[in-house]
Amino acid sequence: MTDDRATRSIAGAGAALEIAGITDRGPVRTQNQDVWDARVLEDGRFAVLALADGMGGHKGGLESAEAAVHAAMAVLSSAEPSGDAPAVLRAAVAAANDAVAVARESIGGNPGTTLVLAIISGNHASVANVGDSRGYLVSGGTVTQITDDHSWAAAQVRLGALGAEEARHHPKRNLIERAVMGDPVESDIFEVDGAPGDILLLCSDGLWEPLSDAGLGAIVATPDSLGVALTRACDAALAGGGTDNVTIVAARWLPLSSANV
Repeated sequence: MTDDRATRSIAGAGAALEIAGITDRGPVRTQNQDVWDARVLEDGRFAVLALADGMGGHKGGLESAEAAVHAAMAVLSSAEPSGDAPAVLRAAVAAANDAVAVARESIGGNPGTTLVLAIISGNHASVANVGDSRGYLVSGGTVTQITDDHSWAAAQVRLGALGAEEARHHPKRNLIERAVMGDPVESDIFEVDGAPGDILLLCSDGLWEPLSDAGLGAIVATPDSLGVALTRACDAALAGGGTDNVTIVAARWLPLSSANV
């Protein structure tokens, strides 16, 4: 744990979803350029999540991440449970991109950020991503990566030139091939269903690089509160040699018996 850590739970959660997030600057970086947000809408069974990781080494990384999350959440918060979730996600990414373009005009340089978004309606989630911040489904300790990284290393894995674990620690693993930078960009959309006890987890690369998927599942899939589980995951990433900012926002589907349905 560093001196620059912030955690919070989300007001309105607790009926059908438990939602929490954590961010930590890490032991090396002088600035935390990760940003996250989440909101519960309607009757507590509908929620939206967002996470951005400002591009390290680029001027305006934090400003880009803040602008992207703020703009995306403005769009996501207007979504309807019965609406077209993929269309809303694409609109949110476009709004985030426009916001980064405005930041670029103000800051100068070539600022940018990754972005991963989720809309949860009942037991279904729609997830969008640009860059290498990830979405996972944690179910009974089994971790499934939902999103595909837009990075050089991930592309090499898809081509069969690198193994997944080799790519995780490759010197070029942080070479991003697609990001939210103010120019037209396409997001990928993924659909997933969750069961009671399952966790939808969004995170920056500061979490997934130091931790194996199996290790992440063992840490997070516990009966403890979600906030406690995310704190342990953050601690494990830093203890495992992580030097980057670490940020997680997650939602756990609660048993129907504890939900107001």
